Amino acid sequence: MSSIKRNKTVKNKTIQGNIDFEKGGWKHITIYGEPFDRGYAHGYLLAEDLKRVISALPFMVDEHFQIPFKKYMEDCYKLIYNIVKQKCPEIYSELRGIVSGARMKGVNISLRFLIAWNSFLSMYSMYKDGGSERCSAFIATGEATEKGDVVMAHNTHSDFLTGQLLNVIMTIKPANGNVFKMQTSAGFVASSSDWFLCENGLVGCETTIAHINFKPKFGLPYFCRIRKLMQYANNLDECIDIMSKDSAGDYSCSWLYGNINDGEIMVHELGRDIQNVKRTKNGVIYGMNSALSFEIRNLETTDTDRSNLNTSIGSRSHRLDYLLNRKHYGKINLSIAKEIIADHYDTKENKTHKSARGICKHSESDDANDYSPYGATDGKVMNSSLAKTLNFHGRFGSSCGRSLSIGSYLNKHPNHKKWFSLLDDFKSFGWVKL
Repeated sequence: MSSIKRNKTVKNKTIQGNIDFEKGGWKHITIYGEPFDRGYAHGYLLAEDLKRVISALPFMVDEHFQIPFKKYMEDCYKLIYNIVKQKCPEIYSELRGIVSGARMKGVNISLRFLIAWNSFLSMYSMYKDGGSERCSAFIATGEATEKGDVVMAHNTHSDFLTGQLLNVIMTIKPANGNVFKMQTSAGFVASSSDWFLCENGLVGCETTIAHINFKPKFGLPYFCRIRKLMQYANNLDECIDIMSKDSAGDYSCSWLYGNINDGEIMVHELGRDIQNVKRTKNGVIYGMNSALSFEIRNLETTDTDRSNLNTSIGSRSHRLDYLLNRKHYGKINLSIAKEIIADHYDTKENKTHKSARGICKHSESDDANDYSPYGATDGKVMNSSLAKTLNFHGRFGSSCGRSLSIGSYLNKHPNHKKWFSLLDDFKSFGWVKL
């Protein structure tokens, strides 16, 4: 564990933030104040992390989109840059601060690059048909949980490079709005792994809606809307309003929210033209990349995987339903949430082993997925008691704590050798309080 002196002064400028600690693979920082000042602290404190982002983004664009990086940068500028500048002045100022703070530490990053980095998931459905399968998650409350409180769990499903960048836990104490904590990466103004807790009692996560059949219309990018929600929403109705207003149709998700003050939980699914809202104070809502809404699934996706137990979506849907609504209903707590989010049961093979069909996904162990460097790269769980103090339990690297030598992995699967210089080994970390 390490820390940095609070309120460090650099060339007569006070850094309005600090690195609180590093443990279990996570780096916990706090930033505060006016938009530019907290952005400056972000850029200064995470300058070394931003170096990795600078090398990672061009690789990710090539790997995921197969387009020249110059075109990607031009498209982000044309479609998103001016929207952020004109409609999101607070976020724009914070991004400017990140640039200045990073440059003070000798990291030459541009504002255009930062907006392109924040736009990566917004642009995904522009270039890729069908969107992506990212994350397993659930939220439970009332009679579904052991103590009647809110219990939430989530793991990030991504390529290993993206997952390794998402090791930052950031607490933001803005001059205006709510204090909140999120899992994120250096350079992001929102979470993008989409896990957050707010001081006013709101908590949230999401899973993407896969197999979408549309392209975004680009109103306000999702990262601007979810950031506004974390900082300014005070109830579940406001969550719906903020995410719906000027929706871009980008990064379609099943958003899971909870209010620990009254125990209500909600799913808000956003397609391009169709929305679905379900709220309850007793029960479970889970996500596994298939829209819960039949209307969205039928009209805005080509999804046929939900009932196909041979697919990742179908296998995880079946398993989450069994674990949450039958085996553990009425008993769900932190310990059980950790067990569920690390589950490896595969309905296709009818056994427990590491594969792409587990709640804790492991494509790197699955021949049907070409042993690709993709899968669950973390695990997070929280309950109302932890959320009251803006805390949760997190496990970095994977939900199950597996270790992986990148060198050994690539020796076995040399067709993925292009990843070698970009990836670190995965260490076997335990659960830690964050």
